[in-house]
Amino acid sequence: MNDPASVETRQWADAPYSLIETPKYKKRKTGYTDPYMETASTMCVVHNSLLRGLNSIYVQGPNIQLADYTDFIGYSLCWHSVVHEHHTSEEDQFFPEIEEAVGEKGLLDSNVQQHRSFQSGLDEFSTYLEGLAGKESSFDAAHLNDIIASFAPALCDHLTSEISSLLALRKYGVKLPIADLWSKEGKQTVTAMTKFSALPFFFLNLDVTHEDYLWKDWPPLPGPARWAITHCFTLWHQGYWKFASCDRSGIPKPLYAQGPRG
Repeated sequence: MNDPASVETRQWADAPYSLIETPKYKKRKTGYTDPYMETASTMCVVHNSLLRGLNSIYVQGPNIQLADYTDFIGYSLCWHSVVHEHHTSEEDQFFPEIEEAVGEKGLLDSNVQQHRSFQSGLDEFSTYLEGLAGKESSFDAAHLNDIIASFAPALCDHLTSEISSLLALRKYGVKLPIADLWSKEGKQTVTAMTKFSALPFFFLNLDVTHEDYLWKDWPPLPGPARWAITHCFTLWHQGYWKFASCDRSGIPKPLYAQGPRG
């Protein structure tokens, strides 16, 4: 098992794009709070997995060797798939159901517009990587990082501001079954994720030690299900997962192709 403390001395997946402090941890709460605080905080946990994944790509790309190009390209496309499924589920289900519950169509349009602000960058990211099929040896990490740098600021702004927008829904009180809708959205996203690529990617960038182990039991999956995702589903595309930020137990591990921490 990796020692999380030892990772701090090396370049890891917590930079250059900063992780987001959950509202619950910020308030120094450990037990159950309220549906809005819990929803916003666990949404933040999801976003932090996306950020670790993005950082693991940005940091390691310039340091990998030719023999790893194909696996790294596949790993990077897993990140794109997770982001796509997460935002699609929000737009198709989570946001509309919130608006329907409170009777305010368009209430969350600003969140959708934020998705649009970085969509072209995401498209360029996937188009570049998918275009390398059969010619993986021409992979250019500097070019990929330039693409990431073009959309990451807008993406990071969105991932942060969405947490505030969820907390702002607290004014609707019991009228809005926010916890039920969030749980439903989570199940939909997990179901939509590709079983042997996007799903393992998400869980292998989900740090159980984060914020003093506050989120070690989230998402609330049965132990055997989580184990299957991280130990069985990873039997496919085995070469991808060495680039992940966490081991199969969710403990931070040194990046496979790390650079100097600076």
